Amino acid sequence: MIDLKLLRTLQSLQQTGSLQAAASRLFLTQSALSHQLKDAEQQLGASLFIRKTQPVQFSSQGKILLELAAQILPLVDIAAAQLKNGEFAAQTLRLTVECHACFHWLLPAVKAFRQQWPDVTLSLDTDIEHHAVEALLKDELDLVLTTDVRLEGQVSFQPLFELELLAYIYPEHPLAAKTIIQPEDLQTEKLLSYPIPPERQDLFRYFLKKNQFQGQQRQVGQASQILQLVAAGEGIAVLPAWLAEPFVSQGLIVTRPLGDSGLKRQMYLASRRDDTSSATQALYQLLRRFAPQ
Repeated sequence: MIDLKLLRTLQSLQQTGSLQAAASRLFLTQSALSHQLKDAEQQLGASLFIRKTQPVQFSSQGKILLELAAQILPLVDIAAAQLKNGEFAAQTLRLTVECHACFHWLLPAVKAFRQQWPDVTLSLDTDIEHHAVEALLKDELDLVLTTDVRLEGQVSFQPLFELELLAYIYPEHPLAAKTIIQPEDLQTEKLLSYPIPPERQDLFRYFLKKNQFQGQQRQVGQASQILQLVAAGEGIAVLPAWLAEPFVSQGLIVTRPLGDSGLKRQMYLASRRDDTSSATQALYQLLRRFAPQ
């Protein structure tokens, strides 16, 4: 029998990295924790972790239980909060994104949420809102997917995943021969981008900001159109890595990192600091589950 106590114990062991630290978090002595884990291993007939490793290394059986804990425990905590708060009344969550390319992975998470929380209306605003975080504080929205942390005193930002922006280049372009794209390489190029002002684009804010861009910009509304234009040799684009397939596998486009360390941004789920609803936390867990790897 696999119980929640064992799952929480293994998760604490994974998060702290040692028996001593895990025991302290669980308000147990180290010997009591060791005894608890030994009993569990005897019942399951398998070793769950490798002794005398620092940080603790888990066996294949232990990793199976850790994956189960990551899926089950957030749902248990949400249900417990619902029962405690009596939160069964109808609720509406208004969600938007400050990222055009997010819809490629967002929609499966939205679908799963609607199936699990049929009493909550999740309204997805597909009109890109470039000042969405500010709209939270006006009660025009409830949740925002963004990479731009601001107004932290009033807004909570929960980390989802790190995204990397890549240069998308057609194979015959001279820059395709390079392994890394530097800022000066793009200075006179034709860049394809979403209809966003340059001062709001990560490319110009964090990569080209110290260089005077002398090339051309063409704004395109859809990711599919941008990719097709790149493949046709109409310009270069800077997009998240997850959009590359199937164009890369078909040899229509090549991707290259931007700079020696890459251009990486953390994606967050933003909400008002006073938002403690279980539905919001449930959506957050689903977004993490469906987030690009």
